[in-house]
Amino acid sequence: MKRLIGLMLIFLLAGVPGLKAAPECLWLYTQVTGGEEVYRVERGVHLSYLALKKGVRWSVLARRNQLSKPYRLKPGMVLKIDNSHIVPDELSHGLVINLPELMLYQFYQGAYQRRYALAVGRRSWPTPEGNYYIRNKTKDPTWTVPPSIQEEMAEQGKEVLEKVLPGPENPLGKFWLGTSAPGVGIHATNRPWSVGLSVSHGCIRMLPGEIEQLFPMVEVGMPVKIIYRPIKLALTPSGRIYLEAHPNIYGKKMDAPALVAKVLASYQLLDQVDWEKVQSILKAREGVAQDITKSQGQPGPLTTMLQDQGPRPVHLSPLQEREAKLE
Repeated sequence: MKRLIGLMLIFLLAGVPGLKAAPECLWLYTQVTGGEEVYRVERGVHLSYLALKKGVRWSVLARRNQLSKPYRLKPGMVLKIDNSHIVPDELSHGLVINLPELMLYQFYQGAYQRRYALAVGRRSWPTPEGNYYIRNKTKDPTWTVPPSIQEEMAEQGKEVLEKVLPGPENPLGKFWLGTSAPGVGIHATNRPWSVGLSVSHGCIRMLPGEIEQLFPMVEVGMPVKIIYRPIKLALTPSGRIYLEAHPNIYGKKMDAPALVAKVLASYQLLDQVDWEKVQSILKAREGVAQDITKSQGQPGPLTTMLQDQGPRPVHLSPLQEREAKLE
């Protein structure tokens, strides 16, 4: 806490003018969406899958609801779920992928549509950041195994494959969106349990049902921006300041408190935040956007009571052809 106060004083004494450009590695966004709901569990729903569909980490969902191992959900159990999140609007049309968040954000002609859970490259085989585009799209793809993965197969004593035809053994699943990033695509998976983790060889995996929804809405040439922002800040039109922190999955060197202080100083907001709460959020890194504005009567997240006995369907934009349902 003393360090945060010290950083704040340094920037205040420096007389930083307002509305300067924020640091390249951290933006000040404007849109916060999602919220808190009370969810009643129905039969057959698993914690990990529910967390993916709601856009939260299963460990956070378990901890906030005081669930104990083996984390089995029982029909009728009531859970509190907060999926408040800051929208990274680097694009107005296309796909924005935030690697530490393990999420893909879809934008259509200036409007944010929804987000999707992902698996991304592991630390030893990271998914590259950068500005790309959709180069091709294929249904029922054949997987041409890259030489690097063939070498890994040989080292692990597995059968070395050059091609895998469409079918249940194909790790690309039924849908492939090839990007201009060398060797990197967005695809379905025959290992849905891996979604929500950084475990791939650099490609981006999605739940089979979710990429099936996204696939027809993605055109060849659509922009794709892959970012690495474990820390997100937002200033809403109503003047509230939000902070969201995720695990630094690739272990990049960064001083999170200093980054937050620098961005807030750029907009003359240093003295408007609760620094104890900032410290708590940066330490926990739960991936939930929280209001850090220093004022009385801070509004809490939107609470929605579910009256039905089952899960609420995910309501999609009219641009999307059908709703996603818990399977």
